[in-house]
Amino acid sequence: MIAKSLAAFLFLALPLQAKTSIETAYESGELDLATALIYQVQSLRAPDVLPTAYRQTHTRALCGTPQLVQAVNAIPQLDADDQRRLGKLVQRRPNKQQETLSLSGRFLLHYDTEGSEAVPTEDLDGNGVSDYIDLAAVILDSTWILEIDELGYNTPPYDNGLNGDEYDVYFSDLGRGAAYGFTYPEESGNTTYSYLELDNDYTNPIYQQTKGKDALRVTIAHEFHHAIQFGYYQGNDGIWWQESTSTWMEEVAYPHVDDYLQYLPSFLDVPHRALNSGSRLGGFHIYGTSIFSHFLDQRYGREVNLQIWEELARRSSARLEYFDHAIRQVEPGGLGGAIGQFGIWNYFTGPRYQQGFYAEGGKYSTVPTRDITLSESLAVRDSSDLDATGSDYLRLEPQLRSGGVTITFDARRGNFNRNLLLIGRDSTEVRPINAPTVRIVGWDQYDEIVLVISSAENSGFAYDYLYGVEFDPDLTDAPPALATELRPNYPNPFHPSEHQQTRLVFDLISPSAETRLSIFSTTGDLVWQQDLGTRAAREGHAAIWDGRNLSGKLVSTGVYHLLLETDGRQTTRSLAVVRD
Repeated sequence: MIAKSLAAFLFLALPLQAKTSIETAYESGELDLATALIYQVQSLRAPDVLPTAYRQTHTRALCGTPQLVQAVNAIPQLDADDQRRLGKLVQRRPNKQQETLSLSGRFLLHYDTEGSEAVPTEDLDGNGVSDYIDLAAVILDSTWILEIDELGYNTPPYDNGLNGDEYDVYFSDLGRGAAYGFTYPEESGNTTYSYLELDNDYTNPIYQQTKGKDALRVTIAHEFHHAIQFGYYQGNDGIWWQESTSTWMEEVAYPHVDDYLQYLPSFLDVPHRALNSGSRLGGFHIYGTSIFSHFLDQRYGREVNLQIWEELARRSSARLEYFDHAIRQVEPGGLGGAIGQFGIWNYFTGPRYQQGFYAEGGKYSTVPTRDITLSESLAVRDSSDLDATGSDYLRLEPQLRSGGVTITFDARRGNFNRNLLLIGRDSTEVRPINAPTVRIVGWDQYDEIVLVISSAENSGFAYDYLYGVEFDPDLTDAPPALATELRPNYPNPFHPSEHQQTRLVFDLISPSAETRLSIFSTTGDLVWQQDLGTRAAREGHAAIWDGRNLSGKLVSTGVYHLLLETDGRQTTRSLAVVRD
């Protein structure tokens, strides 16, 4: 049990998927458990004291909290002497020369004004306190207001009056250990009080993506969220979710910084892996899972992430089945249903970006696809597997060849959600697939066809499936009506001064309980929206748009994107507005 815990712990610290020299030495018996844990923490906190053989080369900075959580939770497993050795490192608060109280009185900031860990000396307002510390105090107070007063999270657990009743924040030179910051859990167990340690200036070259004041801002938002989380649940199995929501919180607090973007490829490069498989994949994967927190926020509402934390607190566990319980409050399909939508959203990123998905999806990297090339005489049959919550992407390009395809699917083990993306030049349809076989007639009407396969399981690995794709040149009959089809608006181009309004027309082949039309600008901003409620299956449904935005002002000349949503399906089309 201890060995497995250590292995997970060590993997969390890895910048790449290769093992560290510390882990290798522990597995070979060269290092005992306590020493390996101590070295792993020192590699981030005080790398210069490590024996040369165990020093690591860091490629970028990250949060050091996962290593501390693992180390503190390992202490009860050690003998008395090793408990003292490890506890001395992870539970001893730094000694600093000065302290300053934030304006709210909630935070006590501890820092040096001289020596190697001194904060910048600039004091433009002449109040006798470094401007850097003044700024940090303001950021800390505003972070409390955002995360606790506005978003509704609980206050961090009380530290029993250590250094007073305030929450303690320390400033040290963390750049040498490639850490943005630490949140120190001071007790093992499900919950704990804590303190923060932040870098003294964020000028070290290791801070590649974000440095200086912006690094200070997002790190405080990130690390203070850890302090809050420790009041809900701090178990080792929840470390990935700790980092997911803390990294997401950076963007909530400071959307202009975009520090989280540097970590997304570590997740999007391996979409078939489980959300909670970070310990298998290296240190950056757990930060890349912040995309899941962004998805839940943007798809279901910001309160969902908090509801998950509340559920984990009740369960004292971060098993994915408890995520399912929380998500069912907003998604009837629970975690599995959400993962099905998550898989769809993750396709529409980077150059594939479309309106109606991630607000900043155009900045993201893309998921890999399994590209299938067909000829008239070729049928492709193959197998693959997914971890729980993972997704695969089978992609076809019709390339203007008349005919159609038949896609078969056989779940060998596990439950799956499947969604078909039918992507044309002017529209995209998302079609849920329940039958084992789906036939696409007249496939050349699409630019690409993508089958998104998502595991609906909440635990386990390697759920395998078989698939087949067969081209048939005779499938050239006129394609059936789409489940949702947007017709061109009329008039188009739309001249508001001349036409006063334009009709937005769509057909439904099946009834829709929830029907909504939205118009977005090319930059992704929502311009106009109308909920149309329940609509019958028929042609010629229509809504009217007068060319005004949500504020009642006429929009500018340009191209806009119209989105139709019906019971989980989405279809898009472009329209033009010309101001005379």
